[in-house]
Amino acid sequence: MTHRVLWLALTASILTACSATAPRTDTELSQAAKQGDGRAQYELARRLATQPDYPNAMHWMQQAAEQSGPSLAADKQIRANAAWQVGDWYQAGLGEPKNPTLATQWWQRSARLGNSNASYQLGLMCQEQHQGKLVSECLDWFEKAARRDHADAQLVLARWYSTQPGADRDAVKWLERSAELGNRDAQYLLGERYAQGKGVAKRPDLAQRWNDKAAAQQQPDALLKQARQAAPIHGFAAYQRAANAGSAEAELWLGQAYLAGELVSADPALGRYWLGLAAAHGSHEAEYQLSLQQVDREQQIHWLMRAADGGVTRAWLDLAALQQEQGELEQARASYAKAARQGNRAALYAYGEMLRLGQGGKEDYALALKQYRLAAQQGDRMAQYRMGTMREEGLGAPRNRVHAYAWLSLAATEGMPEAVQARDELEAAMTRPEVKQAQKLSEHWFGKMPSPARKS
Repeated sequence: MTHRVLWLALTASILTACSATAPRTDTELSQAAKQGDGRAQYELARRLATQPDYPNAMHWMQQAAEQSGPSLAADKQIRANAAWQVGDWYQAGLGEPKNPTLATQWWQRSARLGNSNASYQLGLMCQEQHQGKLVSECLDWFEKAARRDHADAQLVLARWYSTQPGADRDAVKWLERSAELGNRDAQYLLGERYAQGKGVAKRPDLAQRWNDKAAAQQQPDALLKQARQAAPIHGFAAYQRAANAGSAEAELWLGQAYLAGELVSADPALGRYWLGLAAAHGSHEAEYQLSLQQVDREQQIHWLMRAADGGVTRAWLDLAALQQEQGELEQARASYAKAARQGNRAALYAYGEMLRLGQGGKEDYALALKQYRLAAQQGDRMAQYRMGTMREEGLGAPRNRVHAYAWLSLAATEGMPEAVQARDELEAAMTRPEVKQAQKLSEHWFGKMPSPARKS
């Protein structure tokens, strides 16, 4: 009898467990919800949302979030999740009119109950309110989420600590926790730290391991790194994988490969397609390359402007040349000025020319001389010639025959006829000590110029 009683008791226990875990019908859920069962209220709300019946779903989700009674502690997670969902629906305007204020209040309630998603969302909102800055209030929300194993919040903290002096240990700690939870961006960044030995001992094996983990999750930068490391025979396929994952650099590489016919048959249409994707993903170099593919002037200017605004100096230079060709001198002068501020040698000379000649604005010999000098110091022969003639004539700076001769000598290094003639004519009017001084100065300047400028 004893064994029979035990068997019956065990069977009853199994049946009870099965009935407790078996899905309840809508009627059963509704009855339990009306009797104050928080879990039933939460599950009923979720089912109603799928129908969708958001007004009723909102009602029961709020009931679940506000439940009380003897099971309060056990259902804390249910209440936290319910409060999070209510906030989400208020933010989206589902079931109730859109109300960001109420959404925030519900998320705050959810966060207090321990919901990491709510803490993370409040951190994002705080950051947005502070124009992207991570002030202490925002960091507090992210840290609460991070301590509850929210991988994205841990990544935010890791990136923030990476910008703080002497905080590499904290950055690595949060990167490791996020990476272990499977965050692909954290895995890639952790791999980079091991590769560089930044905040950790340099470990190529661990660098490769974390990069491979990130790449397995289609992390674009990790796939791009694999492509760069791939043998030439596998390079195209590797770049294709990175491009398919959204790597702008890989898309740019593919676009240029198809245009040039490298490792693949030339296909201009496919080249432009991949360049377009790269541009859409923020590659300003792709925008510049697209400008070179345009026949229509408006489209060419469109892509040049986008690339130029993105910091591609060659785009400003090309745009300026196009504007100058069309007689839009004021615009050309402004564009040359922007390229010149980036130190582009050709732009410095072209901007100097417009300033000297008064094209697109008033003559400005002093500013022109400054542009010529910067280009001349980079080895631009025409700029050196202009420096020589302007110093001889006293334009933009006091007349100085020694400096004029030195610059003309540099310009004549490669046999420029105008420079040779101007130097020889100036030499005839100079004293022997002046010529020796100028030659010595020219040799000194020549030695300070970039090596390409010193070739014979």
